[in-house]
Amino acid sequence: MRVVTTVHTRPLVRPFPVSHMTTSAVDLVTLELSTRDSVVGAGEISADAGYDQDGPAIAAQANGLAETLAADPDSTDPGRLDARLRTAAVSAPARMLVEMAFLDRAARLRGLPVWRLLGLPEPGIVGLVTTVPIGAPLPAAGPVKVKLGGPDDAAVLRDLVGVRGPVILDVNRGWTRADWLALRPLVIAVAPAVLEDPVADPALLRGIRAALPATAMVLDEGIGSQADVERAAETAGGANVKVMKLGGLLPARRALDHLTARGATRMLGCYLEPPRAIAYAAQLSGRADWTDLDGHFWVSPDHPAVPAYRLDSSRPGIPTITF
Repeated sequence: MRVVTTVHTRPLVRPFPVSHMTTSAVDLVTLELSTRDSVVGAGEISADAGYDQDGPAIAAQANGLAETLAADPDSTDPGRLDARLRTAAVSAPARMLVEMAFLDRAARLRGLPVWRLLGLPEPGIVGLVTTVPIGAPLPAAGPVKVKLGGPDDAAVLRDLVGVRGPVILDVNRGWTRADWLALRPLVIAVAPAVLEDPVADPALLRGIRAALPATAMVLDEGIGSQADVERAAETAGGANVKVMKLGGLLPARRALDHLTARGATRMLGCYLEPPRAIAYAAQLSGRADWTDLDGHFWVSPDHPAVPAYRLDSSRPGIPTITF
């Protein structure tokens, strides 16, 4: 079996600003498993230099790992594959890329979509929250996820007081103690359904939770392992689970299962990722309270922003997004 990885830079449909940076392009990294006649498994992810994700380095790591697994006749068994990937000394994005390609191959061999291969519930309609980057206009109604952590937070919060439907505030750890004290009355007036990563200080986070007893709290920026998810469940009561950040669908499923067992808030999130990676993650949507899987709207001009989509599982392997 042949392993081929490629990397190319993709300018975004439009820039994406958050509290600490603005992304205008990502590297798309693909990995294909092929025989002499055809491609038998494929994965595709994105790498954002703003998050210290190096596309060529990820491709090199994934290529080496995939070549090792290609020689293992048990690599079509999801449990065996999971065990091998958990001990692989490569980055989480490289593990996800390899996992995608090999689970795609395993599902194709069995004539199944990946979600059915793994015993997941059928995804159905994947409902989304509308992500609003810093500086972008607000919609008239939710569900909406608004990026904060900029100089105009007070004005944005005042405008949000009248927005109908669930509101999620995502600060990307952009507030200091002084920011929170100044903005606290407005945040309370907005009454967000979820507050994501308001601050980096754990002691301050406890005070914010106490001030917003009806608001669910989730952590994202520091979530890179199962241990991080467990800490987030304990300290914040919830986590944003990003499949690429944890290294694949299998570890992300374990993370969501832990949050479920703890009664914690479960958000399924993403980076700015290509449609194939978003569809791959969306197979877990039935295990999340909130589905924030709209990163492909900035990466692919063929996928206009919509409030919901379906996964087409009519062919074996990784499903595709359909509207």
